[in-house]
Amino acid sequence: MHLLRLKPSLLAALALGCGVALALGQWGWPLAYAQNNPSTNQPLGGVVNLPDLGDAGGAELSVQDERRLGAMIVRDYRAAGLINEDPELTAYLNRVGGRMVQAAGELPANFQFFVVSDPAINAFAMPGGYIGVHTGLLATAQTEDELASVLAHEVAHVTQRHIARRFGQQRQGNAVAAAAVIAAILLASSNPQAATGIAAAGTGFSVDQQLGYSRDAEREADRVGLQTLAQAGFAPQAMVDFFGRLQQATRLYENNAPVYLRTHPLTTERIADIRNRVGLVKPSANGGATNLTSRMGKNLPNAEFELVRMRALLATDTTQQQRLDRLKNLSPTMVAQGFKVPIASDYAKAMLYAALGQYPQAQAAIQAAVSQFNASNMVNTQVQLMVDLQRVRLLLDASLPSSAGAIEAILPRQSQALSGAELEVYKQLQKFNLAHPDVLPARLLYADGLQRLGLFQQADTYLKNWADLYPTQAQWLMLQAKSALALGRMADHHLLLARAYAARGIYTQAVDQAQVAKGFANGNYYLLSEIEARQRDFQRNADEERQSFKRN
Repeated sequence: MHLLRLKPSLLAALALGCGVALALGQWGWPLAYAQNNPSTNQPLGGVVNLPDLGDAGGAELSVQDERRLGAMIVRDYRAAGLINEDPELTAYLNRVGGRMVQAAGELPANFQFFVVSDPAINAFAMPGGYIGVHTGLLATAQTEDELASVLAHEVAHVTQRHIARRFGQQRQGNAVAAAAVIAAILLASSNPQAATGIAAAGTGFSVDQQLGYSRDAEREADRVGLQTLAQAGFAPQAMVDFFGRLQQATRLYENNAPVYLRTHPLTTERIADIRNRVGLVKPSANGGATNLTSRMGKNLPNAEFELVRMRALLATDTTQQQRLDRLKNLSPTMVAQGFKVPIASDYAKAMLYAALGQYPQAQAAIQAAVSQFNASNMVNTQVQLMVDLQRVRLLLDASLPSSAGAIEAILPRQSQALSGAELEVYKQLQKFNLAHPDVLPARLLYADGLQRLGLFQQADTYLKNWADLYPTQAQWLMLQAKSALALGRMADHHLLLARAYAARGIYTQAVDQAQVAKGFANGNYYLLSEIEARQRDFQRNADEERQSFKRN
């Protein structure tokens, strides 16, 4: 027996052979070209091993192996810094995506939607229900229905098991090589050097056959996705509108087509097929029909979606000059990109000024957004939440140091020890928590604020009270670990770190952190038993992953 070792770029290319997309790093080349962490000279994503897929015509890739394979790819993306952890973007994407999954008759818990920090217009499905959406696509979709149409299409790739079906028709080595050739073709126009490197791994296979299957998979995903879109209460016409706009971009910029079209082949025939089927899809019988009828063709503005779009658009501005340029050209940009809700302008200014460190201007902008919201009599708790999150985030950034650095620099204390200015921040935090008591992004920000104030005991109690709701939420576990460290509970600190690593699929580091935690248990039998039990689980997961991806 031996292991087939592939870099993340080639593993991502595997997805291409099944009708889904290759995601590139922020500089445009595959992850394999940025494989080491510059500070440690260690691989960013680790080694990925493919499962034994059997002989040609054999069994499909199992659901369990699909899930493991997808989790490993996501882990590599995260390690390479490509996944955007923005809580508002992630929560929104999973909420809309969850509607698609439910409409498709699947369990939302079996899917994970995540944001990729990349201005390219792209989205992709990976094994096991992992669906990535680039910030560039979020910013480009002009209505929520258009975004939903893309998510419905990607969900269909997963529910129709295009990846497993493709592997069922190829020997493992052939599937890898064919996927590499396709990846090289799709990369050739933007990065010839990267394309040549990938193609070297896969010469001698029928590209036409592979792309033919990909086009078939795309047509099937369109048809299934359209029905899912209608069942979820969205307008199927949005799929025609969005794909048609991307196709027009291809005509105008022939050598710079959107990545989504290069990885999801879009033909005139396919567009015509979608258009013909729009009138045939059946709306939902559980209330979606009313929603669908009222929204069809009206292109109604959605304030929450436009704020999400704005966050995605500004995520591509990573330098001070880019932010200054965006501020200067904000109004023309909003007109050109079809923004219709006025509150989005002040919301954008608040984010940009904050990123520039100009907190008085940022706070004035977010206050203007709050005033607009109040004056509009808008009944939209999600918009109120997004504006409030930005307001409180600005308050914390302007008033307090981040707790992300050295925890020991902020001594644990009680609220009675706060200064006048800190007490005002504390009161604002409490008011914010009462206004949004059951929303994950708000809970995360509230706990972070308590920690910045040095109220680690209060933060610890708060996090423990809701911990059962988020047993595998990595950000929640990391906040718990910070409080435990500040309070001197070293065994708890390392155990929580271990759980956070496990939540992200990094089982070997989870095992190591659990081992460290055992050294701090100090004869506490019950705590030691819990640590050992979790360590066994982490080790079992690591072993199962390793065994699953061995090849005979």
